[in-house]
Parts: sequence; C-alpha cells; structure tokens
Amino acid sequence: MCGLDQRSAATKIEALLAELKTLRKGLGVQSKNLPEVAGSNLREAAGVHGDDAPGAIRKKVVTALGAWIERLPESRRQTARILFGFDAPADQRYTARLARLGEGADRNMRTMQRRADDVTYLIAEAAYTEPGSAVPTAGRTVHGDGPWHTSALEVSLKLADVGAEVFEMRRIVSHVPGLDEIDHSVSLAKPAPSDGPPDLLGLGIDVVAGGEVHSARMVSSTRVAFRLRPPRVLNVGDEHEFFFRIRVPALLAPFYCCTPEFACERFDLNIRFPREHLPGRAWRIDGELSRDAEDPLPVRAPLTANSAGEVRVGFRNLRPARSYGIGWQLGAD
Repeated sequence: MCGLDQRSAATKIEALLAELKTLRKGLGVQSKNLPEVAGSNLREAAGVHGDDAPGAIRKKVVTALGAWIERLPESRRQTARILFGFDAPADQRYTARLARLGEGADRNMRTMQRRADDVTYLIAEAAYTEPGSAVPTAGRTVHGDGPWHTSALEVSLKLADVGAEVFEMRRIVSHVPGLDEIDHSVSLAKPAPSDGPPDLLGLGIDVVAGGEVHSARMVSSTRVAFRLRPPRVLNVGDEHEFFFRIRVPALLAPFYCCTPEFACERFDLNIRFPREHLPGRAWRIDGELSRDAEDPLPVRAPLTANSAGEVRVGFRNLRPARSYGIGWQLGAD
C-alpha cells in the first residue's frame, strides 16, 4: 500500500470500512443527515476541514465516494453505486437497494450482504491508494489538452406527450489566459434546414444566462455549434457558468447522453417522464462508444423511476469522446 506501512494501512482501511457501513444504511448518500453521519476517518479521507459547512461536507464526501467507486473494477462499480444510494430513488432504503442486487438471480439476503461487505471493503481500500498521502484526489481528473474543461454539468430533461424540454447548466474552468470565447455544440432531435446560417431560437435553443452567443454553424445535419462570449475574460483557473434551454418537438431516439469533447469532472442527469408513460425499462449508459449508446441489446445496469416519474444518474471523471447518460424503452400502452 503506497505511502503507508502495512499495519497502518490495514488499521485505516478497517476504520474507514466501519464508517462506510454506517453511511450506506438508510438512504445512503441521499440521507439528510449525511454530514452528521460521516465519521472522522471518512471526513479526513474526503478532505473535509473542521470549519466546512454541512453543504460542503456533503459535497466533499459524496464526490470522494464517487471517485473511489470509479477506481473499482468495472464489474463492481454499479453494485457499489446501488449500495450507497447513487442512481437510486431518494426514498429507497438500504434493504431495498440490497434486494435490487439479487433481482434475476438465485441469491438470498445473507449472500447479498456478504457481497455488499466485500464491495465496501474495496471502496475503503481504494481511498488509500494515492502515493504518499491518505487523502485521495477525489473529484479531480486529468484534464489533458483543450482551452477549458467542464467541472460540473447538470441536465434536467422533461419529456411530454408532444416534445421535450432540456435545461442545461454547465460550469467550465479555463486552462489558458485571456479566454474570451467558449466553443460549444448541441445535438438536435432532427436534421436542421440546410439553407443559410442556423437560427438558434428557431432550432429551439435559448441561451438563458452566461454570455452572448454568436457564429452559429451546422457541423453536421443534426449538430449545431456556436461560440459563447462570457461577460468577462477568463484567466487560468477561472470558472464560468452558462445555462441554456432546448425545446424540441420530439426525441429521435429513446436515450439522452453527454459525449464530452474535453474532460468533464461531474455530470448529473435527471429525466422526468410523463406519469402515464413511464419507461418499461431504463438503463445506465456509462462510458460507451457513441455509436453503441442507442443500442438496447447490451446488458447494462438497470434504473428505476421514482414516485415522481424521474430517473436520476450521476457520473464522475467522464472521458472525452465517450457517452454517458440514460437509455429507455417505453412500456406497452
């Protein structure tokens, strides 16, 4: 174990394991009292400071836990996310989440509990894998090339009988001095007219806040690119948020994905379905090639709509040119 002698590492892992088992109880990361439940070892590993407000504690713990889960083998990640309440209805308790892991398989609750403990141990172990430090680089990513990267992307998609409405909030971090324009693009539900420059409002794209849009152009028949001029010039490390709304008459395919061009630290997606048209099946699309995102055949982690007809997912440290989101099939009418 890098940075720790074997005995010290084992002690720290066991202490963190006990606190993670406490955290996963009840509603897990969706619990209102998460800042009080998080123990001292968990706070230390997540980089929590003594003067942090409850909201900051929640954010650091959830971000760190998500990052540790991403270090697990792919076959264990979704199990871990279910155990701790990621991608789960806000009111689904631990025993119900544990039962989900046994659906479609001949496993009793005792077997599932052992499996849960094994995965939780791997998470505790992953928290201490950074060389020279007990504090992981939770929530950080290797940003690579590009003038900026996305630190947070929050999307709310509301489906209706006729059309859909998308609300997107994006926070970017500049990598260069003097960044005065941000290149961005949006996929459309159907091919745009080919005559003349695209009209963003005519295509249903409304930039609500965060800058002035100009130089719109079609980069394919269903993808429009434009430049956003922020209210102030950004220097290295400066953050900027922009927000826009997209209204479309219909979605071509039953899925919604983010396929980032540059690195993205966090992507949270919420899809609200009409109560009378809930999906018969929904699944998590996690880092797939874009051409495979709409294929319903691969086996993927199932998702469940909550009592409001909403399906939520969250992703951390997205890789450029890979797709992340939700796919679904509507049930029989």
